[in-house]
Order: sequence, then structure tokens, then C-alpha cells
Amino acid sequence: MNRNKRRQEDNSFTDYNNNNIKKPRQNKITLSDRITNLEDLSNELFYEIFEYLIDHHAFQAFYDLNYRFQKLVLNSNSTIKINISSISKSQFHHYLTDRIKPCTSRIELFRLSNPCIDPCSLLLPIITKLTQLTTLILNNIEANFIEPIVNQLSSLPVLSSLTIVSISNIITKNNLYSKLFQLPKLKYCQIDIELLDIPKKFTIATNEFSTIEWLIINHRISIDKLLILLTYVPQLRRLSIDQLVQSEFDQLSKTSTNLNYLTNVSLKFAFHFNVPFQQFEILVENYFHQVQVLNIKTQSVHLDLDTGKYLNANRWEQLISTSMLNLRIFNFQQSYRGFRSNEERQAFDYFINKFNSKFWIEHQWFFDYHYHETKRSTTAVFYSRNPYRKKDYVLYDELIDNIYLTCHDINEDPIHHICLHTTDIIKQCYDKFPNATELTFCEDFEVPRVDSIVVDLNRFLPLKQLTKLSIKCHRFTFEQLIELLQFTLNIHTLELDSIVLFRTDPILIQNHELTQLVSKINLITNVTIMKEITVEKIQLLTVAFPRIEHLTINLFKEDLRPIVKYLFSKLNNNTRYLSLLHISKQRHDWMILLKSIIKSKKLPRNYVFKVINRTLYIWW
Repeated sequence: MNRNKRRQEDNSFTDYNNNNIKKPRQNKITLSDRITNLEDLSNELFYEIFEYLIDHHAFQAFYDLNYRFQKLVLNSNSTIKINISSISKSQFHHYLTDRIKPCTSRIELFRLSNPCIDPCSLLLPIITKLTQLTTLILNNIEANFIEPIVNQLSSLPVLSSLTIVSISNIITKNNLYSKLFQLPKLKYCQIDIELLDIPKKFTIATNEFSTIEWLIINHRISIDKLLILLTYVPQLRRLSIDQLVQSEFDQLSKTSTNLNYLTNVSLKFAFHFNVPFQQFEILVENYFHQVQVLNIKTQSVHLDLDTGKYLNANRWEQLISTSMLNLRIFNFQQSYRGFRSNEERQAFDYFINKFNSKFWIEHQWFFDYHYHETKRSTTAVFYSRNPYRKKDYVLYDELIDNIYLTCHDINEDPIHHICLHTTDIIKQCYDKFPNATELTFCEDFEVPRVDSIVVDLNRFLPLKQLTKLSIKCHRFTFEQLIELLQFTLNIHTLELDSIVLFRTDPILIQNHELTQLVSKINLITNVTIMKEITVEKIQLLTVAFPRIEHLTINLFKEDLRPIVKYLFSKLNNNTRYLSLLHISKQRHDWMILLKSIIKSKKLPRNYVFKVINRTLYIWW
């Protein structure tokens, strides 16, 4: 066909001086002919566009345009991923009525992370129709909703991935894990429910087992309860525990259950509740025979007889040699926060020097240490020098020489989160973190002039691909923040310790041309301010970041009235996208006061108020 087309094109170049040859008609092309209307695009192309968008964003953009787009949204055969987080109250009800309910049977993933939405009222009426739901993520929900939902999860025939994260303490004493272990298709399970306990009557499994292969427990769990829990998951491949605590019993019983597929383990011991090494040994001897990757992180205040056993190189060597013969990666970190005497420091030095024996060298496991001085005490950290494939990276000046000597092509390491303590490190590490998407300036970071480090920082990591920025240091000014943000165009989440002005007039900052530029180009939608904030700083914040959807602040009682009046005003164009406000550390009477302010100022009253763990949530 192309050959024929080219032949026709060749014929058009005929000698038009020959009057016997008919000249082709020349159509005049107008500007309107060159413009393609949106509706001229094919359905297939629109479906491809939908795949690149969050589902409720695509719904908002196209559904109400005309009848054709309504049919496109509703009649597709493709599966749907529902993500309900920063969405206004009116948009949510429209989305629920015209998208979620009509298309329930096509939902493949359902994620809810808005604490003001009742997950039971949302999910339970449609749960039997969620026949294709494979992934359920309930994030930032109240704990009292969890058990009614867990009781109905058996209605989901293909559920393979479950995440539950609560923002309040659970009261029920029923064993939720026994119900989760009965789900026939569940492969991935992540649970973070404060005060969730396992009843004493929950005994070692005998004939009922779970299909779970990846188990993440981020709430506190004692090692004796973990030993029992693991008997129910014989298919387990990956295990992560974020707050492991010691058993209340002196003697732990050994089990006969084998975890033949468990190859990857990450354990963090809860601060002040460190697991005695002999209890940890029982866990290893029972279940870690096939483990290839072991990540251990412990922290204590002082170096004493119990915590010092984790620095006993000979004991580690014996445990690994007898119970973890398949271990390839050993990533270990032990920190002490309260060294106050030379005796503790000398004991620490004595223990860590034992990790230089032939055993550790043959395994290519190398270690180093760092002392971090503070005004009150000394923090000592002993850590694996090989970062392997860590996602988070903490950098001090003193560590740099040792860290990179044993890195194997760090450019291939998917390190996503960088924590900076000093500035000198930036100049020494060009092109070391090409995959970083999160950057944190830690509490003790000494802030120079930002324009003096931006060039080096951009060589250190690609600023344009950052999506989250956390500034925990106390002297990072708002002007310096604006200077940095002109180079970080893809940040959507911003966390600040405070808004520091240093006597600079906020109006001058608002009107500065760089602030105006950053205001137009930034994509920040989620902002958290830890320290108390005033209405003047709120005004500056919303001018600089006019696309905020979710705002978390802390304030004094006398600032509540002017801040609420400003944020909720219909005339305020800078808060037109804001629909979810968190006020942390609030007092019990603030919700009553807030309602009276809204009523007296004749502000819109279509709000949902909730108080959870001293945080006031407002959704509108």
C-alpha cells in the first residue's frame, strides 16, 4: 500500500505545461481543518490515557463531559484500581454513586486512606460483589472498624494482598490473626494495629495453615507470640517485624514446624524492650534454617549485660554456623543512645573489635562504627558496612570513607530515601544515588546558604525526580525552601519542622518573583508542619503551595479562629483544592469551639469532624 501511495505521489509531479494532462485539484486547508477535536480521538486511545491516571482523577476529568465519556468510563472491560485519599466530600459521593457502585465487579484494587470515611459503610454493602478484588489496603483507619471488616473478608474469593494500618488502639481481645489465616488465597499480609494482641488460648497450629508467603507485622509483638504465629504459615518466604519485644516467660518452647521457604527476614527490636539474645537464638534455631537474607536492628540506651550480647561476635558466629548455613547477607545495626562514661565506650570498642576474625572476612561481612556527640550524651552505632540493597540511607561525614569502600556498584542499588546530617558529605558523593525519590534533612543538619549547595546536591542525587522532601532541622528558612523547590518540580509531599522566617516579612516573601514562580510550577498536594503555626504563616504556605489537598498542622488555641476563617473561606482561591485538615495535639474542647466558629462566621457547614488520638480531622 505504501508503494502505491508513493507511486501516486510521483505522478503528481507531472509537467503541468502539458495542456493535455489534467492538473490535480488543490484543496485549500484551513486552520479549523488542522485542529483535532477531543472527541475525534478513538476509544482505545482514551482507555490508554485512563491507565496513566488515578482512577478518580480520570473520572472527574471525563465523566461529566458528555454521554459518550460516561459510557467509556462505565462500559470498559478493564479492571479498576480505586484509590481514595485526598478527595473532597462532594467528589467522593459523586465517585461512589456513579463509579464505584456501578463497577464493583471490575474493582481489582481498593485503597482507602481517609480517616473521615467510614470503611464499614463503604465496603460492607458491596463486599459480596467485589469478585475480582485481589488487593485491599486500609490505611489510617480507626481500629474499631477493623474487626467487622475482617469478619467479612471471606466473601472476597480472590483476595491475595491485604494491608491494614490503624491510627488508634484496638480494644477487641478476639484473635484477628486466626481469621486472616483462614483466607484461602491470601499471599501478602501487612498489619499495623496498635495494642493488637494474640490471646493465650491461641496455640501452635496442628491442622489449619495459611497460604501467606509475605508477612509484615508493624505493631508490637512478643517473641513467644511470634513463635506460635509462625507455625500457621508454612509457605512463608518473607518476614518483617517492626517492634519485636521480649517474652514475658523465661522459658520458650521449641516447635517442630519447618519454614522451608523462608529466605528473607527483617527484625527491629522495640526500644526499651530488647529481646534477650537467648530468646532470639530460639527463634533462629526454630525457623531460620533456610534464611539467606537477615536484617537486624536493635537500639538501647546503655550497654549492659543483656544488650551487650548482640555485640558478642563469637556467639553470632556459633549461631550462624549451626542454624543459618544458607545466610548470604547479614545486615546488622546496634545503636546505643546514652553513653555517659568511658567504661561504656571502652566496652563497646572491645566488643566490636571481635568482628574482624577469619569467619567474618570469609563471608565478606564487614562492619564499622560511629560516635555521634550530643550535648547530653554520646550515641554509638555499630553497623554493617555493606549497604546491600537498603532503601534508606543515613549519611554522616565520618562514615563516608568506610561506606563506599565495599559498595558493589552503588549506582545499581535501589536506594530511595536519603537522610542527610551534614553538608560536606554532599560534595564527596557525586552520582551515588540515582534512584533516590525521598530526601530528609535531619535534626542536626547545619543549614548553609541553599544556593551554595543546590548544584552539589543535584550531582549528589537527581533533584527533579524527588517526590517527598522532609526538613527536620530547625534553621531551614522558608526562603531557602523556596530556592530549593525551584529545582524539585515533582515533589508532592512536604514535611517541615516549622516555617522559619527570621524576622522577614511574610508579605515580602509572598510577593517575591521566585515565590510566584514556585507557586505556579510546584505539584505539592500533601503538607505537614510539626511546630505551632500562625495565620500569617498559613497564608504564606497556601500562596506558595496553592494545590494543597491534605494539610496537617499544629497550633495554639488562640490561633484556631483566624486560621479556620482563612482556610474555610470561599473567597480564598489558594485553598480551593484543600479538603482534609488534621490538627494535631488538640484539646478535647477544640471540636466544640471549631463548630461554633464555623456557625458564627457563616462558613459552609458540610463538614465531617473526628477526634482520634488527640488529632482533630476535618473533611469537607
